[in-house]
Amino acid sequence: MSAPIPTGKPNARMGQTVSDMVLSLAIVLGVIGAIMLVTWRPTPDPVREIDPIPLLAFANSQADFPVLVPQIAGLRATSARWEPTKYSQNDPVWHVGYVTAEEEYLEITQSAASNEEYLINEIAGITAEGEKSIAGQDWLVFDGSDSRAFVHVTPDSTTVLSGTVSAAELEAAVASLASTPLVE
Repeated sequence: MSAPIPTGKPNARMGQTVSDMVLSLAIVLGVIGAIMLVTWRPTPDPVREIDPIPLLAFANSQADFPVLVPQIAGLRATSARWEPTKYSQNDPVWHVGYVTAEEEYLEITQSAASNEEYLINEIAGITAEGEKSIAGQDWLVFDGSDSRAFVHVTPDSTTVLSGTVSAAELEAAVASLASTPLVE
């Protein structure tokens, strides 16, 4: 028997080695890494802060009652409005929404509107729990599974503080209400 005789040209791939494959892979990963380095940006804070103070001054100049804000350090205002709502009988409503340092939500709404529809809309989904005296004022307490509210009704205005904060934090916010902003 004789040895097999090769036919045709030898295969060009026979000369490739594992080191060639590793080198190709390193080049591809290097290009991908460079693209990622150039295009990667840290994600910004999803909370967009606003300054409610100019609108607070405007609301205080128009309202027949002192327009209030909580005086708690670390609150970040995310929304502010002074305009009528569907349920406020054309009375403007002061609204400021905040995010706390613990990433919980807190809001204050205030209006000369005292009709039942307005109040029901502001405390939707939470039930009355009783009354509590805070800073010399009587507040109605409402509590739900994940939110709570304190409501104070006077002949001039209805004030609602609500949010996902704890009852103790909400009570502290109520106790800190003032018509002038906290200067940090």
